[in-house]
Amino acid sequence: MKILTLLVVVLFTISSQQESPELKEAAALTESAVRLFNEQKFEEALPLAKRALEIRQRLLPRTDPQVATSLSNLASIYSAKGNYGPAKQTLEQLLQVQEERSGPDDIGLARTLDRLGLLYLRDNDLGKAEEVYKRAIALKEKAFGPDNPQVGQSLEGLATVYRARKDFKGGTPIYKRALTIYGQTSGVNSPAFQQASQGFACLGYENEKRDEVKELNEIWKRFAPPDAPDEAPDANLLNAKARKLPRPEYPPDARAQRISGTVVMKVTIDEKGDVISVRDMCQGPPFITPAAIAAARGAQFEPVKVAGRPAKVDGVLIYRFVAR
Repeated sequence: MKILTLLVVVLFTISSQQESPELKEAAALTESAVRLFNEQKFEEALPLAKRALEIRQRLLPRTDPQVATSLSNLASIYSAKGNYGPAKQTLEQLLQVQEERSGPDDIGLARTLDRLGLLYLRDNDLGKAEEVYKRAIALKEKAFGPDNPQVGQSLEGLATVYRARKDFKGGTPIYKRALTIYGQTSGVNSPAFQQASQGFACLGYENEKRDEVKELNEIWKRFAPPDAPDEAPDANLLNAKARKLPRPEYPPDARAQRISGTVVMKVTIDEKGDVISVRDMCQGPPFITPAAIAAARGAQFEPVKVAGRPAKVDGVLIYRFVAR
């Protein structure tokens, strides 16, 4: 959102110098659309952004930066509204404009490629998602070097493509590279590291590679502070460590439909060994996930000590539902 606000300030200054009243109108519409976007009034922002784009496309060269800004703003509004089809089409148009203006190797394309990757993933268009993420990685490596956090962002997107394919072998080295970048630059407690760690763990658990998920600990130990737990939270499988582990009820509707599946949950345990929070970690099957979460809330564990003192820790519980 901050990027959008910055763009409108710059472009409003530029457009105010133009003679055309319509271009001044487009600048004012853009300023209003961005303000409404930042206020999460997406429905009100949409027609203003459309009108600004229409004016600029009609009066300016196709590759003018103001046209690109209007396309970017419109795509953001569509995405915020959940209109992912129009958002994708708008970003594809933006990418063409950027390529025509700056060439296919300009670093300015990387952000658009990343945004497209998310939308292709949402559509399960994994081939296109893989293609744009690889392009973004190559551009960022050339511009920033191989260990830059921005490279990590695109690596994580690419790894998510392999996770969607259930390709553990393909996704593992990419997740591990992203985790190493984040560990070096922002540490294991950063949101970026934690998100990539969860993605890698889910890739393993979903492919029944529980032992391999423990490879997370190697990266964790390299970058974790001295007072951190011995295991990475997402590799800390708690099923065998529980002193009380309730079995979930098999929901009648799920049983009737013979729904099977695995539910992976992130669990927080307090200093007494009681579960204080549970959440679905890997987007488990909707019909059985609530039953798994309800059962996990009743689990109990021996208190965990960190640096010799009882501590609140995170870990993972897994329930597998098998239709019979």
